[in-house]
Amino acid sequence: MRRLQASFIHCLVAPLLLATAGLSRADHFVIGVEDVDYAPIMSTADKGEFRGYVRELLDLFARRHGHRFDYLPLPTKRLTAEHVAGRLDAVFPDSETWEADTKRGRTLVYSEPAVPFQDVVMVPLAKRDQPVRSLGIVRGYTPKRFLPLIEAGSLTVTEAGDPSRLMRMALADRVDGVQLALPVALYQLEQLGRPDALVPSTALRPMPYAYHYRLSSVRHDGLIAQFNRFLRDEQAAIAALQRRYGLDAKVTPAPR
Repeated sequence: MRRLQASFIHCLVAPLLLATAGLSRADHFVIGVEDVDYAPIMSTADKGEFRGYVRELLDLFARRHGHRFDYLPLPTKRLTAEHVAGRLDAVFPDSETWEADTKRGRTLVYSEPAVPFQDVVMVPLAKRDQPVRSLGIVRGYTPKRFLPLIEAGSLTVTEAGDPSRLMRMALADRVDGVQLALPVALYQLEQLGRPDALVPSTALRPMPYAYHYRLSSVRHDGLIAQFNRFLRDEQAAIAALQRRYGLDAKVTPAPR
């Protein structure tokens, strides 16, 4: 895998010099993606092969416009560093608030929200309304909406390498709850054969939290504009894809 990544990055330098402020004349793009198991949204768990909803969404976009996408999985911090250095055509997922220090001084263009989902804290059913004092998160992620509680010392954080380990931690009472995208949590519970063992906590506000991922690019603002049109024009196909991957799952907060 390291050899493949090195060859990708080496081969990218010359083609990227042809890029302009708009869409490059070339229809071949290398998209940097997170090397993470966050199924069904996205995953590289199967021998580094990029799979999941995001892969199908980007492939559909590429087919609609005659592009060819190659996907390069990288750790989160390295992904941003390679992007701002100009060695990737675009990155998914991204957000304006991620890795702000690394992006300082560079202008990135972001797409409209491309993968909406609800971010929840999953807890055992019996503890649904109880305070959450220890939280499990995926390593490398920052639980920004809980930072005030963490800084006040009322919430401790434990990291795990992937969502499956997080779910096992919660099921074993090693943490009070785990923070995940709702579709990811539901998928992992199904994989563990315990679909009803954990539920979204109602003790944390806001619950749930609406979130989304975006496509970003340092060089190809034309590609981002094209992707935005694709998101608007292909709503029916995208909705069907979301249903197939369970991304239409929603939690209705209980009345206050």
